Amino acid sequence: MKMKNVIYKMRYVALLFAVISMVFLTACDDEESASDEIVLQSFGPSGVQHGDEIVLIGENLDQVTAIVFQPGVEIAKSQFVSVTSEEIWVVLPETVEAGKVILKTPAGDIESITMLNLEVPVVITSVTEEARPGSNIIITGEMLNWIETITFSADKTVEKADFVSQTLTQVEVEVPMDAQTGYLKFNTGGTDPLELTSEEQLIVTLPVASELAPASIVHTEDLTINGTDLDLVTKISFPGGGEVEADAFESQTEASIVVAVPATTVAGKLTLTVPSGLTVQTEDALTIILPNVTAFNPSNTDNHDPGVTLIMTGTNLNLVGEIVFPGVATAVTTFIKTATQIDVVIPAGAQGGTVVIKTIHGFSIPVEVPFGDQLVLAKAIYDEAAQNGFGEWGGWESTTTWGSTERARVGTKSIKVDFNVCCWKGGAQMGNGNLSTAGTAYFAFSVYGGPGTGGKSLQILVKRPGGEATKQVTVVEGAWADFAIPLSELGNPSAITELFFQNTDGFSTGVVYIDQMGLK
Repeated sequence: MKMKNVIYKMRYVALLFAVISMVFLTACDDEESASDEIVLQSFGPSGVQHGDEIVLIGENLDQVTAIVFQPGVEIAKSQFVSVTSEEIWVVLPETVEAGKVILKTPAGDIESITMLNLEVPVVITSVTEEARPGSNIIITGEMLNWIETITFSADKTVEKADFVSQTLTQVEVEVPMDAQTGYLKFNTGGTDPLELTSEEQLIVTLPVASELAPASIVHTEDLTINGTDLDLVTKISFPGGGEVEADAFESQTEASIVVAVPATTVAGKLTLTVPSGLTVQTEDALTIILPNVTAFNPSNTDNHDPGVTLIMTGTNLNLVGEIVFPGVATAVTTFIKTATQIDVVIPAGAQGGTVVIKTIHGFSIPVEVPFGDQLVLAKAIYDEAAQNGFGEWGGWESTTTWGSTERARVGTKSIKVDFNVCCWKGGAQMGNGNLSTAGTAYFAFSVYGGPGTGGKSLQILVKRPGGEATKQVTVVEGAWADFAIPLSELGNPSAITELFFQNTDGFSTGVVYIDQMGLK
């Protein structure tokens, strides 16, 4: 991998010599002689490069037997360019690095007070093209022993002390586990430090999940994910919201992962996370084996009475653990089941709407087969639109969409109410009506609960000539529920003039759909 030739530096051409003030002792009557102490006073020039000459200035330097530069580069006296009592001239070898200078003398070592530094033209010629997190890459070039840090993409910096190895021509460094694909930055030392950037990106390997076995599975069973570099995976996110951390995997190798499928999983592709936070998806989608009810018997709604045995037919019905009937808060758990049939006694209080089956793993599935007769209206207030003189007034503390086509109990349209603020009794309102209740006994309607609304209460305020009454119903999440409120519980109104569907303290946000509203 070649490097960008972007090097910002200043070159010092002339040698800079320190002016040394020398104090000479005058001998009196030749009774005193000059000191024979070896003293290192200075060295230079500043910004010298490898291969250049450097001068050391001091006293009695002709007694120096060798000079040691960092890191342990020793030059014997025989290799000095020149030496006098006041100066030593040497050529700096390429292996010299920044640091203090040591003079070897018969009287012992003398260490410089200041640091020697150099101007170093570091050159990068190649970098490993692709590597796994945690593996080593090789950088080759010139003067690489002057590299101080290597920064991987996403600001993952490795310091010089943590390099695996480092020489003049090669650096070996481990790729951080949380590194990402990207350009490398190299920062060097010296009198004019450099920042070099790799010309090509280092590709950091990501896992590949090429096969799911089995491709169709039941909740909580073990799934095997086959592929490459799967030992890098730290978390698996399943469609439907379930997440499994690596420490909860049944097993994990570079070639496969075995993991139990969470009970919330729906069909779709899995997402694998690596230490850097990056994610990859499985190549194939997972299919969840679920019970499917295709028919009710009796199908005649007149026979859907409490105590009657309802026969549900379909596939994978042996996975059913509970059955929730519309209008009944307590799930039915006692019934006879096989893979293709369930015999269950209809509980008291069951109304028309959507039957919800729950699997033995707690996964809820609305049954698309209509149940009950609560959708038959004698006088409509809302059916595809407002009826019998009622106006669509909207409401407050909510967003109401009249004639929403997102879902409908009957036909193609319903009222969508988004309780998007947290205030008591906001909702959708209908008014300007005066619908006589003569010949009817119930105020009926259907409600579908959006995500997060299950079990919450929706309050119905019904206005009549001379008064009003309220009634609360429980929303079923992900299913239509039909409700029939006896008019006797609403004060036996002679007519209905205004309606208000309100939230409660426990129902501050969320979306519901209202349809097929009227009298029966």
